[in-house]
Amino acid sequence: MALGLSLVTERTEAGAPVVDAESDESIAHIQPDVSIVLGEGPAEGPGTLYVTTRRLVWFSNDDVHKGYAVTFIALTMHAISRDVEAYPEPCIYTQIETGKEDDEFEEDDDAEEPLPAEINGSVSDLSLVEEMRLVPKDPSVLDHLFQVLCDCALLNPDAEVDQEGEADWIFDEDEVLGNGIGAKHENNNVDLNVDLAELLHHDPRFEDAEEEDSDSK
Repeated sequence: MALGLSLVTERTEAGAPVVDAESDESIAHIQPDVSIVLGEGPAEGPGTLYVTTRRLVWFSNDDVHKGYAVTFIALTMHAISRDVEAYPEPCIYTQIETGKEDDEFEEDDDAEEPLPAEINGSVSDLSLVEEMRLVPKDPSVLDHLFQVLCDCALLNPDAEVDQEGEADWIFDEDEVLGNGIGAKHENNNVDLNVDLAELLHHDPRFEDAEEEDSDSK
């Protein structure tokens, strides 16, 4: 599957995304009333989030030609963010691998990285989007939605990461070993209310993945 965020508009008669039966893709969870924020752009919505066993798919409720999808392989990190300094509303914060990292090494070190252009408030080049926020209207669904994402991410291990013996960075309540998609786990040994910026700041492996809120202030 391709890396990065992609535009998707094909829907079933019921309005759901068309799944890839050959790869055993199925819809694991449907979350209505979710807005989406791409990069530093404005919130788009309302819409419906579909979590499949392979992808995250968001469809606009008002525009049948607007929809975005990203595979779990391309999601390098996702976490619950309740830090109002990072974003004013509780949300799922994600980082997306675009597959353009190798190209950057071939460019001049002094060259400025292009920013996603916007047309009518929407990002025009989805291949440049490296951050995405999912903002549910009802923040009480965040914990369950996060658990579903964790369970589905485990169904899509990164082959290269597994070969290197490294763990995927999914901030979970515990080490999810499969109690069913979205199942509640008994051992709560990670505080999901931890400050996301502080968590990333103290881990050297996320030096390049920190949100750039401090730079914009």
